Amino acid sequence: MKVEQDTGAMLDSFHSYIHPKASRKLESRTYRLLPYEREELRALLADAPGFLDLGPAFLRWCGENPVFVEWGNNDVEVLLDNFAFHRLSFDEDWKCEYFDLQYMYQKLIEGSLGCQPSLEKAVTELGIETDLDFHSAWNDTYYTIMVYQAMLDRFEDMSMFHRPPKHKGVPPLWELDLGSYDTRWACKNRKEVAQPVCPICGQSLSAGRWVRTTPTEQVLRCKCLEHRRLYMAVTVEKDGRQWAAKAAIYKEAGPIAERYRKTVRKLQEGSRRKSREKAEQAAG
Repeated sequence: MKVEQDTGAMLDSFHSYIHPKASRKLESRTYRLLPYEREELRALLADAPGFLDLGPAFLRWCGENPVFVEWGNNDVEVLLDNFAFHRLSFDEDWKCEYFDLQYMYQKLIEGSLGCQPSLEKAVTELGIETDLDFHSAWNDTYYTIMVYQAMLDRFEDMSMFHRPPKHKGVPPLWELDLGSYDTRWACKNRKEVAQPVCPICGQSLSAGRWVRTTPTEQVLRCKCLEHRRLYMAVTVEKDGRQWAAKAAIYKEAGPIAERYRKTVRKLQEGSRRKSREKAEQAAG
């Protein structure tokens, strides 16, 4: 929900269910927590758009440099993690500030940082009407705004609770839409991928090994004589009977570099294990 920062007055809202991609099976705890029957929730999620559509649309709705109010301190973090997971690029200068309303409530109302209060507990203690179910995203957002308004009525200056700005990360140095191909990794034959150059100085990159980090991503660790280590990521997505592909080169690769390192370690461990097994068989 979009509100006036000084008064908490509601201006607009953005709401959509989202089709899960990383994990398609919901845990039983999730069903117990949410106010939906299993089949109802499955139907809602099955027909929902994915994060690739919703994420950018949500940020456009937020506008430049928004200030978020959240109950807890990880909602914005999860949002940015989803952008990284889906390899979505963004404006380099984008940033946001946020209030952790739960922390503010503990400091200003309870006067203690002991057990973290639930949103329902705060709503009840502040005398806010509870006509809506809790643990629904839209309803909990509404209740969060109600608590925010109540806090604004009681305290004139809450600027001390601003958290440091969060950035979405560093965008790629170079990216290219490679087009569509009949097979999943045929795009790697493109000259821009097979013979990469440094996006900063234009020198040819000495390439290491390609590593398949996910079913739809391969990463190549490269080296520029002047700008040192770089990472090229090739991602593909099913497009009818073909595969649509994109490539990007990063200096600060973040999660991409971490996935690369973890996969390489697993491959090395598997190779060492096979070597030991062969040695034991030969010795036996």
